[in-house]
Amino acid sequence: MLYVTTRNHRDSFTAQRAIQQQRGPDGGLYIPFRVNPFSPEEIDALAELDFNQCTARILNYLFHSRVSDSDLDYCVGPHPVRLEPMSHRIVMGECWHSSGKAFSRMVRSLSGLLRADGDSSAQPGKWLETGVRIAVLFGIYGELVRCGSLNADRSFDISVASGDFSAPMSAWYARAWGLPIGNIVCCCSENSAVWELIYHGQLRTDALSACTAAPETDSALPEGLECLISSACGEEEALRFVEAWRMGKVYCPRESALQRIRKGMHVSVISEDRMLSTIPSVYATNSYLLSPGSAIAYAGLLDYRVRTGETRCGLVLAERNPFPVEEAAARAMKISQRNPEKH
Repeated sequence: MLYVTTRNHRDSFTAQRAIQQQRGPDGGLYIPFRVNPFSPEEIDALAELDFNQCTARILNYLFHSRVSDSDLDYCVGPHPVRLEPMSHRIVMGECWHSSGKAFSRMVRSLSGLLRADGDSSAQPGKWLETGVRIAVLFGIYGELVRCGSLNADRSFDISVASGDFSAPMSAWYARAWGLPIGNIVCCCSENSAVWELIYHGQLRTDALSACTAAPETDSALPEGLECLISSACGEEEALRFVEAWRMGKVYCPRESALQRIRKGMHVSVISEDRMLSTIPSVYATNSYLLSPGSAIAYAGLLDYRVRTGETRCGLVLAERNPFPVEEAAARAMKISQRNPEKH
């Protein structure tokens, strides 16, 4: 697969270039040159593979690599992602069961497999992180099919913490490649730039980041938004966004571009108080402890359902192990951070 940048759709680059570098020579982020969706038959065939087999297949497709499921078993373990059914047709996708107990560690581990130089100590490129998430979503889809969590049409919604917008962007690409994802629910804390763009049609590029109890959501201007604008609307609109950002102005997409950005994308803003109340509430009803970032994604999915009346299966991605109990979770549960087992 060849890649271009968000700011130049004419010059192409190799997968290795996109793996190893954060940005292209023009300062743009790497994105696929072309998205050719898998056929329904190909999606069904992928769903029949076990998680690591499917993940390896997608990684090889994205990065022109030769990773096997055995390689993944050795690198991140046989079950790096686990599904936890909850009430109300919600499934937690725990993407932190590799060494390090965080999704970011999984990305770094896989970096050594995918890089031509085998260097797993180097900082992974942004597209590598996005690509791994895409592959993981295909693997999760197969797990959802096999456990019977999906309806006959096999569609599901996905809820993620906004962060730098790489998680929502990964879901966007997975849907473009054929996964039956209904809506992507992007969940923000007080840093609500994505909400302003989707619902107000404008975005302040000079906003300052607010520090919250969920650091993974603390991004005033998520850099992945440039990927969404470029992928959905084209190079010209992306350059308009970049120009507004460079000058510290408010970015207002054209109406036609805004409609493409909004398609299948919902945003929920969750306050810190709401996040802190969600953690004990979910624990009381499901005996499940959420991390702060997962609590924001969980509460955001519930808000989306109230607004839309949607009841299809909802997948919430959890990228950090809640144990040992984080300070915010301990505060919400009124337990000691050092000795959670006593409670």
